[in-house]
Amino acid sequence: MEELTVRKAPLPWWLGGLLLGLTQVLAIAVSRPLGVSTQFVVVDSLALRQAAPAYAKAHPLIGDKVDAKTEKVLVNPTYAGVGYGFWLDVGLLGGALLAAILVRRWRLRVNTVWWRASHSSVLLRLLVGLVGGFLILLGARVAHGCTSGQFASGWAQLSLSALPFTVGMFVFGILAAAVFYRRVPKFE
Repeated sequence: MEELTVRKAPLPWWLGGLLLGLTQVLAIAVSRPLGVSTQFVVVDSLALRQAAPAYAKAHPLIGDKVDAKTEKVLVNPTYAGVGYGFWLDVGLLGGALLAAILVRRWRLRVNTVWWRASHSSVLLRLLVGLVGGFLILLGARVAHGCTSGQFASGWAQLSLSALPFTVGMFVFGILAAAVFYRRVPKFE
């Protein structure tokens, strides 16, 4: 098996954190705090309203009789549809692709060096990624928020709820890494 190595990041961790913090401050100054998961629900509800309007109308979370916060996000035409959240998501995906191309790290793959260091199954990687993504989004929606909104936006606004969330996120992230990534690839 080939030697598994990971290239050094193009930016130091502290500069990446500083840039994220400045982006958060700019977002709060211009519009509102950063958050990602709500837009998935908005796009899903808009698609469901087109595909099955009777079902969507009677649905307790996206129908006509929803709570004030949900109505503000999903029903009110000034918030629903293509807006700030949608373009934030597009910008995150496009920016990540552009950054990967600029530092010459982009290539289409279904596996990572980190996964290959500990596992040989690509199918297991896809299954774990699907289940993990589902659980993260489910937890975010149950909590009426999202990980980026609670972590980054919560700290930027000095929210007290950000503290236990951050501790829990790091604890469970470290546990998940210990379970799924038992071996570490070498660094360049």
